[in-house]
Amino acid sequence: MSQFDQIAFFWIGKDTSIPTFLVNSINYIYNKKVKIYHLTNFNTPKINGVRETIRLTLPEDIMLARITAYKNFPFNKNLTFFCDADSLFLQKLNLTKLNEDIYLIKRQENFIMNHMWPEHYPEFENKSALDVMPYLFGGMAFRNGKEFFSNVLNICLNLPSRFHRWYGDQYSLKININNNSTKINHLPNDIYLNIVRNPLINKDYSILIKKNVKMITFKGPNTKKFIEQSYYNLIDYYEQNNLIS
Repeated sequence: MSQFDQIAFFWIGKDTSIPTFLVNSINYIYNKKVKIYHLTNFNTPKINGVRETIRLTLPEDIMLARITAYKNFPFNKNLTFFCDADSLFLQKLNLTKLNEDIYLIKRQENFIMNHMWPEHYPEFENKSALDVMPYLFGGMAFRNGKEFFSNVLNICLNLPSRFHRWYGDQYSLKININNNSTKINHLPNDIYLNIVRNPLINKDYSILIKKNVKMITFKGPNTKKFIEQSYYNLIDYYEQNNLIS
């Protein structure tokens, strides 16, 4: 029997509706033949459908908390895919077909950074997103990432405290890659971290699945509403087309 895919996500907070839709989508697509890990603190409620809830004493600042959780994941010989919680899975990742130890996703969308949001970031003045955060943190796969994320955490800890509150994960990731000779492999952005900003309907899923999209991640102020609508439309699409065996 082949090794099940391993998928991990970070989420803290009393409201777990967003990651619940993520977990439900994974279990549906994989017919529950998958290992899902929830990385969190000791106060967040348990989310039904995960294989293991990994509870840790985490820093208060969200960026430090997330990197700390990744560093302390119980890595093993199999690849683990780390994803944002505000995502839905459309197809299996089939991680056993990936042979390398580290896979990251390069940013495709570029824009000039607003160095005054959510507070003043002088490091971002007159810089583009590709200049300061060329890799996305919302989708990555590691076979053993403890040393890698330890380095990222140490970098973030030594940055100004504003990076502990926002941007610190992606900014520290870029610095770590620049400072080290670790071999980095890449996963296609449009397949493994396809960003959407609207609720999806059946015709959208038909297009995305034909393009082999594995996962979509929602951005914008209406994420909670959009992910719920899109989840039920996803189930409806699969059932109408008899795509789950």
